Amino acid sequence: MVEKSAPGENVSGQENILAEASRPCKNILTNPWLFYGAGILLLFCMLGARSLWGSEGRWAEIAREMVLRNDYFHPTINWAPYFDKPLFTYWVIVAASWITGTINEFTARLPNAVAGLGALWATAFLGTRLFSRHAGYTAAWLLLTSFGFLFWSRTACADMENVAFILFAVLWYRLNADRADFSRFLVFYLICAVGAHFKGLPAAVLPVALCLADAVSGKTLKRYFTLSHFTAMLIGVAVYLLPFIYAAYTGGGYEENGLYLAFKENILRFFNAFDHREPFYVYLYYVPILFLPWAPLLMAALARAFRRYKYMSRDEKWILHSFLIIFFIYTISESRRSYYILPILPFCALIVGNFLARAAADTPWIKTSLRIQGWLITAACALLILAPASGFFLEELAGIVPPEGLTISLCITGILGFLFSRLVSRALSHKGQTFDWCMGLLPSLGAVVIILAGFFCWQQVILEQYRPYKPFLKKVRTAMGGNVSPSNVALSQDTANVIFYLGFNGPMPVLKTPKTVEAFLDRDGLRYMIVQRRYLKRSFSVLPEELKKHPFMSSPLYPGQKRKKMQLLVWRLQGPVDNKKQAHH
Repeated sequence: MVEKSAPGENVSGQENILAEASRPCKNILTNPWLFYGAGILLLFCMLGARSLWGSEGRWAEIAREMVLRNDYFHPTINWAPYFDKPLFTYWVIVAASWITGTINEFTARLPNAVAGLGALWATAFLGTRLFSRHAGYTAAWLLLTSFGFLFWSRTACADMENVAFILFAVLWYRLNADRADFSRFLVFYLICAVGAHFKGLPAAVLPVALCLADAVSGKTLKRYFTLSHFTAMLIGVAVYLLPFIYAAYTGGGYEENGLYLAFKENILRFFNAFDHREPFYVYLYYVPILFLPWAPLLMAALARAFRRYKYMSRDEKWILHSFLIIFFIYTISESRRSYYILPILPFCALIVGNFLARAAADTPWIKTSLRIQGWLITAACALLILAPASGFFLEELAGIVPPEGLTISLCITGILGFLFSRLVSRALSHKGQTFDWCMGLLPSLGAVVIILAGFFCWQQVILEQYRPYKPFLKKVRTAMGGNVSPSNVALSQDTANVIFYLGFNGPMPVLKTPKTVEAFLDRDGLRYMIVQRRYLKRSFSVLPEELKKHPFMSSPLYPGQKRKKMQLLVWRLQGPVDNKKQAHH
């Protein structure tokens, strides 16, 4: 069935669309071996090479303590209750450790990377089902090479697992759109229930909202007012509640209620955020940033969609509606963060993939947007090529010394990206083909794959030279010896990354007030304190001045670093410490 076209559009018909499928350029894009090979490279290459950063330590440490305590229903950090996220996000890390035999950076990030690969598969499948093989694979390529998707897929967290299960639920709904039986409803709600045990209720709320919009648009809503539907929904709710109920009844002295925290994190935070408050318009720029470098194509595709909305098919409208619904739901929430809205990225990719696959109907839009996109990618390659010169001026003017090898690696990446895009453009033009969307996209796409591979598989590893926590804490642990008790190692805060790398099999005291610091100083025996420099003027102000000036060990500062507040300082104490007697060695 040929779609009705808007006035002024030159649609050549279904025959022309089918004829384009034989072009070599498009065959490259739809080659599954090439696509999934690139996906595995970008998602898994050097996945465990970086030390944990930010919130990653929470996932790794909770999973480690679950194994040590042999308790998988009551998550803890430093052996204190921490039920901030549902259980499944930690269980999959434990399961990944069965492969490697240990919990480390790789196993902590592996489940999220696998979920990213699943999200790519679901995007390609959904796009192929709704539009065409070209649209589906193009959308998947754009999703794979969007920086926000790739960055969060390679991070130890639950965000990409959330995205994947939203897509799985939506895909199941679309694959069984003509059925209204119990099994269809049950599988849908089971996917939602399982997904909600990774990040939270968005994995259930968003699929229901998107499928409800499709049912209203297709005037099929009445088929869902059945006993089988409501029975399946109740089973899904029960499956979701069961782990929380079991954890509550077996908690003993466990102080946190997972079900209440799920309500607090998902419902209360939505209507009355207690943190993560940002302006209501923040997603207007977060979404393009997450979808970089393909934001220009997204802007063009959205403009084209609104321009010809009344001529769009039902499936095209549904994808656009899904984009708008997700954007609206996250915008009206009181709590906002850039990574919250990651579920919108596959729908951005599907909108753009369909936009490009309809090139015959939108040649002026395609040419303009692809040229702008190509100029931006070329400019990015040029900036990378100039990295050695930029590094020199940065060092001379600002005193910031780049890690050894960083500027050269950036330059090489830029050269390879630029050469690839030029060679592909020339090779395609030599075939005597007239310009089409694939010829305009493929050079830029290849350059972006090279740039992203260079960053995630090379430059990030080089930047580890300026992230000293892991090697420093390993050195501290060795200096302590194997017989030191964790009760004799005090921290300035319960930072999960520090706890993870110290690797003790029991809780360590956290000194949060001057009184707790004084009590620890008054104790007898061999003890250690690990303090971030920024806390010296707060709870650790009671430390003797001479002791402050001479730590036992201190984490190294990178050349040119001016802000020292995050530096770790370690003191080795023997016997009680007061202002008159210093027991530092």
